[in-house]
Amino acid sequence: MKGITCMNIVKRIHFLLMIVVSVAMAQQKPNFVLIVTDDQGYGDLGCFGAKDLETPSIDALTASGAKFTQWYANSPVCAPSRASLMTGLYPHNAGVPDLLAVRSPGLSLKRETLADKLKQAGYRTGILGKWHLGAAEDYLPNKRGFDEFFGHLEGTLDYFSHIYYLARAPRPFHDLWRNTEETWEEGNYMTHLITREAKQFIKNNKEEPFFLYVAYNAPHQPLHMPKEYLQRFSHLDPQRQRMAAMLAVVDEGVGEIMSELEKQGLKENTIVFFMSDNGGANNVKNFISNEPEQFYYGANNGGLRGHKGSVFEGGIRVPACMSWPGVIQPGTVVDEPGMGMDIFPTFLKIAGAELPEYTLDGYDIMPRIQEGKKSPHKYLCWEYAGQKAIQEGKWKLSLNTMLDFRREGPEVFLADLETDSGETTNLAEKYPGIVKNLKTKLDSWYESVKPNIPSK
Repeated sequence: MKGITCMNIVKRIHFLLMIVVSVAMAQQKPNFVLIVTDDQGYGDLGCFGAKDLETPSIDALTASGAKFTQWYANSPVCAPSRASLMTGLYPHNAGVPDLLAVRSPGLSLKRETLADKLKQAGYRTGILGKWHLGAAEDYLPNKRGFDEFFGHLEGTLDYFSHIYYLARAPRPFHDLWRNTEETWEEGNYMTHLITREAKQFIKNNKEEPFFLYVAYNAPHQPLHMPKEYLQRFSHLDPQRQRMAAMLAVVDEGVGEIMSELEKQGLKENTIVFFMSDNGGANNVKNFISNEPEQFYYGANNGGLRGHKGSVFEGGIRVPACMSWPGVIQPGTVVDEPGMGMDIFPTFLKIAGAELPEYTLDGYDIMPRIQEGKKSPHKYLCWEYAGQKAIQEGKWKLSLNTMLDFRREGPEVFLADLETDSGETTNLAEKYPGIVKNLKTKLDSWYESVKPNIPSK
């Protein structure tokens, strides 16, 4: 009897230990927080060289993990760039190669989103802030894998009234939503609202693994900010003053999100990725002035050529970092190229989630971070508004270029990024063979993605 009793006790203890281990493993499934800013230049962070900004929270986040020195947006404008984040595909393969019309369809319904796949893997999913991937009924965030949505559907809005009023809209309209219901927060600054909602999402979902997409619309135009932040940077040029003020609010928000994760005991088990969706903008709508055609130069693209809208480095190379306590060594620097579409397969592999049935364009970045491996991309490509570019190794070829949204760039530009990241010297005439070789690869790539460009 004693032997049987002891054996039963041992079995029960073993069974209980298995339950404890299973619960512990479930709790160890990491959370994901993806923070994306809008039109933030490569040099618009202290940790990326800015001396006139105050970004201590993002600087600390960068120092806690990996800093990417050659991280690229998939497009020099927001909607295509964000489409790649959500799908792991080039914008054309995601169905969003260009900016979207107002209240239009967007991200291809044939593509699964990062939220779709993580939700299937048992994650709670939320997006807070800017969606801009389709405002027609079947394209809304809650139908694209997100359990919770608070934010705006279109690309921009007034930061205090939350009114969309760009010229291409038939009329101004209110564009702030909680899931599918219109919600009103007039007078409350949009960046503060996004941060507030992010903290609440973390509190509400601390008992289960979650994927939180914090999609700040700052520092995208219009250049609105609370007065106290503007006054903090009164010593700066008026244009730079506005950029510094807007980014200070974003940085405080990132700090509050990290503090909330720590407060809830989640910081050690949460992966945070931060990036801008494209380079800094200089379009005339960005500067509040009595001179309507005055271009804005408050963004800092870190000495890179071009701005938002351009396939030169200033339009596509962006600040980025990734933190994962206990896994990514603090102070890691990754010089190998990476792209927004790499986030999708990276998160899914870490989560143990299934990949889509179709082939992704992005690759897992963890080997580049942990093992110092070379980028698996044979080359990286861009196409926007008739411009095309390809980077292979140290060489980058850009065709039909623009410096921003104006057609003022050379038709053919070859740069050696290893010695000239600012693309100051055109080597096209000196190396015609390299131009020909890269153009052949670029044309081949474009032909492969062109069938997925939606008809207008």
